[in-house]
Amino acid sequence: MSQLFAVVVATVPEYYDYKNAHPEHDQNQLAWFREQQEKGTLLCCGPFFPHDGTGLWVIQAENLEAAQAIVNSSPRVRDGMLADSARVVEWQVHIGHKLFEQAISTTGLSE
Repeated sequence: MSQLFAVVVATVPEYYDYKNAHPEHDQNQLAWFREQQEKGTLLCCGPFFPHDGTGLWVIQAENLEAAQAIVNSSPRVRDGMLADSARVVEWQVHIGHKLFEQAISTTGLSE
């Protein structure tokens, strides 16, 4: 049975220089986000403001190891642009769980 995981991500300090030198990197990451969303793995994601290279991904996986494997498949990880401080933790929705009902009903995610 799938569980929800919150992934608090941060890019390495060199990320913006890398991004400027490799504009395809953002396209690869966006394609990865779309692919994960189509699989039902990525439920939502977005940056924190002000833009400082940090953000949040909400993913579903069978367990913590599977969630970490999903994160590790990201182009930002493969290119070394995701900081080691990225944190993957199990997350339980208490208030607002209806926002995730479609994912819950289509994947059997337990409440």
